[in-house]
Amino acid sequence: MTRTERTRRRLLATVASAATVGVAGCGGAGGGTDGTAESATATETPTETAAPTTAAPEYEACMEPVGCLSFDEPPETWVANAGIYCDIGVALGLVDRLAAIGSPRRYYTGYYDELPGVSLDKSQFPALSRGTRMPKESFYAVDADVHVMDPVWMINTFGWTEADVEEIATNIGPFFGNYIREQQDAWHTYPYPTLSEAFGNVAALFGRRERYERIEQVRTELAETIRSRLPEERTEVLLLRPQGVPPNSFFPQYMDDSVSDLQWQIVEVDDALTDSGIPEWGVRIDYETIARIDPEVIVMETQFADDFVLDDDSFREFTLNFMREHPVARDVTAVENGRVHAGGINYQGPLVSLFQTEHAARVAYPDEFGDEELFDRERVAGIVTGEG
Repeated sequence: MTRTERTRRRLLATVASAATVGVAGCGGAGGGTDGTAESATATETPTETAAPTTAAPEYEACMEPVGCLSFDEPPETWVANAGIYCDIGVALGLVDRLAAIGSPRRYYTGYYDELPGVSLDKSQFPALSRGTRMPKESFYAVDADVHVMDPVWMINTFGWTEADVEEIATNIGPFFGNYIREQQDAWHTYPYPTLSEAFGNVAALFGRRERYERIEQVRTELAETIRSRLPEERTEVLLLRPQGVPPNSFFPQYMDDSVSDLQWQIVEVDDALTDSGIPEWGVRIDYETIARIDPEVIVMETQFADDFVLDDDSFREFTLNFMREHPVARDVTAVENGRVHAGGINYQGPLVSLFQTEHAARVAYPDEFGDEELFDRERVAGIVTGEG
């Protein structure tokens, strides 16, 4: 694949500015989901004949903080850090081009078992991470054409410098991504695209807009189906991130507009943490605090898929039964009524969000949705594999 030197120079400049002040390379928030770059302003020449123009590259997209990125041909190899952008790649049928996964433990692939012909074996891909580090040597070893991850996140999470980002972007391949899982990070001073916008930007870069649009249509229909059937009275849900199995402490998770809470935005539940007085970030709570809140429903999601059981039967055996025997937890309304559930993984891309949105509707409103399948698995699988 040929990567233009013009693209390299532009990426180097935009990454350098974003790493220090978080500015966009191409204007509006989210980079524009139609996958086209903003047009440059033409400069008049002193001669009567206009300067020849260069044809616009076919594979171009924009997303903050990097800006606009273009390729003459779609990238042949790519890497991503975890569930959001890896899942985007699966949705776009790009598994055969995936060269490595940044943090495999933050990428849950079990939902693909319900999509015929769709799979990803994490053990077949090298990990870029080394414990809590993401060394540059891993990037050189993989030698991918594009790194679908936020370079400003790299600087603020792994201690990289602006020079490190520039080195990898110049010597190996550019970065293209916006960290959208959560919205509490002080360093994230540039706008957050929605999951749909990030999905569309990656689709444009790889020339997979049609597949993106078809998956988005399924996601839109699912949201419309759920919202058309929501009861007037909303369920109160306490969202927690458990520490240990069985858990004895929890990180409380306020629901907001971040991608990790997308399903709860769609099913429109009431957040049990509202007006609780509990800080929004950096604290743990115990069963005494949960008893004070006394929610209707408790949902426990995980940040590390391999550390927490997502299977509902195992979850009930090792978590709900433990809480039923706990001297404080057993008197909580959600525990008494058996409405304590595994909530999935909070690194969710477009495919994972389908399953977790369906699950959220069932958990919050079982009388309305029960165990009903709310989207067509065969249809989604056909789009992903290119056979439908």
